[in-house]
Amino acid sequence: MKFNVISFLPLLPRNLTTFLFALTALLRFYGNTETLYFHLTLIQWSIVAFSLAAAFLVVNISLEWNAGNRSRNRELEARQREDEAREREIRRDNLADEERNKARQREDEARQREDEAREREVRRDNLADEERNKARQREDEAREREIRRDNLADEERNRASIRARIQTRWIILQIQHQFRGTDETTAVVTDFLSYLTEYGE
Repeated sequence: MKFNVISFLPLLPRNLTTFLFALTALLRFYGNTETLYFHLTLIQWSIVAFSLAAAFLVVNISLEWNAGNRSRNRELEARQREDEAREREIRRDNLADEERNKARQREDEARQREDEAREREVRRDNLADEERNKARQREDEAREREIRRDNLADEERNRASIRARIQTRWIILQIQHQFRGTDETTAVVTDFLSYLTEYGE
């Protein structure tokens, strides 16, 4: 009920206060003390009208002051809500920036790890290539040594074969010279000795 009365009071016309003050002035200046209305004279009615006008004035001032306070409170609350919303928006933006920075940092770390893994892979490949090159070089050197050994063995076999042929030829010539001591055999032995002197070891 109190809420309904307070809600109804602002609906009263503001001109009612002015009307009551005007009625008070009218009754005060044009009234007399002899005419009675409802057991009151016009002067007394002017006092009643003045009291009512003063009461309505106080009520209107109170209502306007209350309305102003409520309006200011609503403005303050709206401004506070706007500030809170702005702060929440700023916090959301800050959180979003932090999340983006963290995501960017994670991406940078992942990219750095990928680069390091790629560098390690490249180093492993280079080391493997170096090992393969060294192994191939060792194989080539071993093959060259084997070829040199084979060549030396071939040379030794050739020399041994040549020595064996020379020795065999010498034995044959000795036998021929012993059994047939002709001039032709002597010439052949002389030529063979010259050959041995020139090409023999």
